[in-house]
Amino acid sequence: MATTWTIDGVKEALAAKKISARELLGDFYRRIEARNPDLNAYLALTPERARRQADRIDALVAVGSPLPPLAGVPMAIKDVISTRGTKTTCGSKILENYIPPYDATAVERLEAAGAVILGKTNCDEFAMGSSNENS
Repeated sequence: MATTWTIDGVKEALAAKKISARELLGDFYRRIEARNPDLNAYLALTPERARRQADRIDALVAVGSPLPPLAGVPMAIKDVISTRGTKTTCGSKILENYIPPYDATAVERLEAAGAVILGKTNCDEFAMGSSNENS
């Protein structure tokens, strides 16, 4: 599988059926599982949500429907952005158990455009960035 993807490259590979959105998702999750223990880049993964979206994109490909602009493109969401049903801590102990009941508009728009949300990424507490620390 390619190690470097572009948005256009993903869309072209999907449309040509060289890869499925599910296969691409699996490749990204394998990389995350291998590297995240050292990097601590992801605080939470969203595999069920990602699989649902990948399946939606694969269904569009299967019937030859036009693909949305970000079809199948894996994305990470910074932990300060609300994602329905997924822990959103803002890198803070105060919010360590907060699970928002709604998606931020940016997340809604990314998914409407076909993006596949992999999970939540680490950040300085409340994304303040003054201390260069992370959770």
